[in-house]
This record gives sequence, structure tokens and C-alpha cells, in this order.
Amino acid sequence: MNTQKYFFHTVIFILLHFALQAQEAALVQTRDKWGYIRKDSTWLIVPQFENIEMKITTFEAVTPRSSIGSYSEGMVRYSDRGIWGYYNDSGKVGIPAKFDDAGDFSDSLAAVMKINKWGYINKKGEWVIQPQFSDAGNFGCGFAPVKVGKRWGYIDKSGKWLIEPTFEDAFRFKENYAAVKEDRDWRYITTRGTFAIQQSFELAFNFRNGLARVRTETGFGIIDTLGHFVIQPLFLAVAQFSESFARVRMDLYCNYVNMNGKMLSKTKYRYAESFSDGAARVREDELWGYIDTTMEWLIKPRFDETGDFVNGIARVRSPELKWYFINKKGEPLFNKQLFVKAEDFNLGIARVRTKDGWGYMKENGEWLIRPIFENSRDFQDISATLK
Repeated sequence: MNTQKYFFHTVIFILLHFALQAQEAALVQTRDKWGYIRKDSTWLIVPQFENIEMKITTFEAVTPRSSIGSYSEGMVRYSDRGIWGYYNDSGKVGIPAKFDDAGDFSDSLAAVMKINKWGYINKKGEWVIQPQFSDAGNFGCGFAPVKVGKRWGYIDKSGKWLIEPTFEDAFRFKENYAAVKEDRDWRYITTRGTFAIQQSFELAFNFRNGLARVRTETGFGIIDTLGHFVIQPLFLAVAQFSESFARVRMDLYCNYVNMNGKMLSKTKYRYAESFSDGAARVREDELWGYIDTTMEWLIKPRFDETGDFVNGIARVRSPELKWYFINKKGEPLFNKQLFVKAEDFNLGIARVRTKDGWGYMKENGEWLIRPIFENSRDFQDISATLK
């Protein structure tokens, strides 16, 4: 009995292991065609597409092309001579190409167009909401922005109106709030169809972790869900908080503020990026370096270009125009190996280019897939929802 139990659990573990492995794939280009490859170097979708992330326009109709997008919720849209369908996460055609245009899946539904009208389908390709809108956005929090004539409103997943078309523009719901434009000003609504914050803004963005960037007549700032300013609207630009810090731009220089809106660094940087893995890359004069969360130098400026730290590893470009990877002491990794181009680590893998092409490297410096591709994109969790 114990042996049977052990065998059963072992089989389940192996199946789950391979199921999880199959959930990550990357777009690569070989022989001028794009397809999806798994981490074990097997093809999820064999290369057959001429373009990625491109939609066919009427001006391109004389030159039939094919294209493929990014996975969202286990489905990826593709075009065949300007007609759109979807592959599933098994690399099979889940919904044959039969639509004039198509969006990504979100909340298990995707907006698709047929004869100049948009509606929504499920993952079987069945109409859930018949095509009737002049434009349609992704579902979020159970609702989607749709356009009738020149105005936007919101529907639920049955097609019932939450708010009938009254807005000049509208974003999808995130964290139960959506930014909408009315009479040239932006405001926020809730999933109940009511205004969440009384004041209006010149520009407004989606909430993330309970905070949203907005612009007033005095500049950019950040508000909470009550409309209170966490960062006063005094800046030319402001980024979302990352690791409890937000970068802001004043005049020609950048700085950082904390969650209390306090300016942190005494140094003014020409350019600055958001914190990642406890470090932020900043530029003084013409060179880039890294600071830590105390706003002290982690690595003083000496690089022509840099990437973000991820799990203690960052890519940098030397004055000799070669890329390599360093640790947080600024020491070269992977036997000081140089690359023509390198990208940040993502899902434990970095894509790098050598004279032989693009390939994928693991965090220990070993090749996951050797450099053989003409072009490539990062690995992605093909079951996740696009941001």
C-alpha cells in the first residue's frame, strides 16, 4: 500500500513538473519566421509567422502577411492573411482564424471584430456578447469598456450595461477602479458605476497597489483611492512606486520620494530608473551607476548603459560597446563573458546575443538554449493575464 502510494505521488509530481514547465515559452525568429519555443528547446508553435505584435491594415491587404501576439490566459491571437484566430497553450489552433480583428483574452473573454463590429467570445470561440460595438476593450473586474458611436460605456460579462455610453474615453477596470474622460477632464469610477473621487484631473492612470498617477494644472502627482495626494502634483513626471520609492522629474533632473512624499536623495540625477531588487540605476553626466535604498552609491557611475538588477544580477555595457553581467559589487560574472547585446533576467532567464545569434542564459551562466536565433523575446508565463 505504501509502495503504491509512493508511486502514485511520484507520478503526480512528475506530471505537475512537466505541466509547469510547459507554461513558459518565448517568441523566437528563425529563417525569417516567428514561433514559440519551450525551455526544453522543443517547439510549442513552430515558426511560421512573418511578424509579431502587428495587425494587418487595409493598406497591407495587397501583401498577405501572418503575425502572432503574446499569450494571455493560455491563448494567443494570430493572423492568417489578415484574418484572426487563436492558438491555445498546447500549441494547437484553439479557435480557427475567422475574425477581422482580435484582442487578448482577459477574464476568460476576448474582444473580436466581425464586419466592422466588436463583440466578445469565450475560449471555445463562441459568441458570448454579439458584435454590436464600434470598439471594445479588455475585461477587468468583471466589466469592459465599449464604444457606441463616439462615446464609451461599460458592460458586464452578460452584455448588460453598467454605465451607458457617456464618456469621451475610458480605461479598463483595475483594482475595482477605472479612469474615464468626461468634458475633457479625467475622473475615476467604481465597479458600482458611481464616481469614486469627486475631483477631476487633466490626466489619470490606472490604480496599482491602491495608488494612481494623475496630472493637474500644477504637474504630476500620485493619489490614493480616497483622492488624497500621496505625492503632491508638483513634478514634470512621476513613476509608479516600486519598492516603496517613486522617481520624479523636476526641471532637468530626477530624484526619489518615499511613501510620505519626502524627497530622499541630496544628489540630482540627469536620469533615474525605478528600484528593482533593492537597487536603482541612475545617470550622472554621461555615465550610469547604481544606488541602494539608502540613496548611497552601490556602484559608482562607470557604465555607458545598464539594466535592472534581478536576483542580484544586472547587465551593463562597457565603453568598448560590449555587454556583460555583474553582481552588486560591480564584479563581472560568468567568466567575464562579453555579448553583442544582453537583456534583463526574466523568469530566471536572460536573452543574450552573440555573433552567432540570440540565445537564452540561466542565472548560473550556463546556456539554457544556445544562441542560434535571428531574433527573440523574453520567456513568458503563457497562462498569465497580460498587464
